[in-house]
Amino acid sequence: MCGQFDALAQLAFLETLPGVKPAALPPLPCRVAPSAGAAIVIENPESRSCEARPARFGLVPSWHRGSLKDWKAATFNARVEEAAEKPAFKGAWRHRRALIPAEAFYEWSGPKTDRRRFRVTRGDAAPLMFAGLWEEACLAEGELWSFAVLTRPAGAGMAAIHDREPVVLPPESWTRWLRREAVDLTRPAPLRLHEEMLGSLL
Repeated sequence: MCGQFDALAQLAFLETLPGVKPAALPPLPCRVAPSAGAAIVIENPESRSCEARPARFGLVPSWHRGSLKDWKAATFNARVEEAAEKPAFKGAWRHRRALIPAEAFYEWSGPKTDRRRFRVTRGDAAPLMFAGLWEEACLAEGELWSFAVLTRPAGAGMAAIHDREPVVLPPESWTRWLRREAVDLTRPAPLRLHEEMLGSLL
């Protein structure tokens, strides 16, 4: 769930966060799938300022040693019910939280012979802000920043096509989430489904 999303091109919302530190980002793909790069927002653990960083979609924990190709787990999503205890996520859950800005995400539904793809946006047309976790690992290839998107049981807007959805945070929760303060992760966002034609799958 939430295996593909459209990154938010404009990050002007960062100006609303306290102590924001602008960051120059390299060119990143608009459509983000596992192992691709995307912009995430973190609270810098040293300066305590909020900043945007490029990171890999698919979390690799800091304790992993060796090469990236040796990390086989599918860790692009983390269930809110399990993240605090799962070995791959529990360190990030306690210390390293992220915001992942997006325009939309994608979900497939239906039998294999009649798969339909849905583009999912907020019902009020505002950008999405996923709750996420991030890690910094020292691999054979060098330093790697990576992230996972938290998911929760589907709310009314998503239940017709899938049993889970990404955790979408309202603006009043953004800073609290980054600072590891209490946030209601069970509150569903108002989501809108847009069914796409089969030809748009490519």
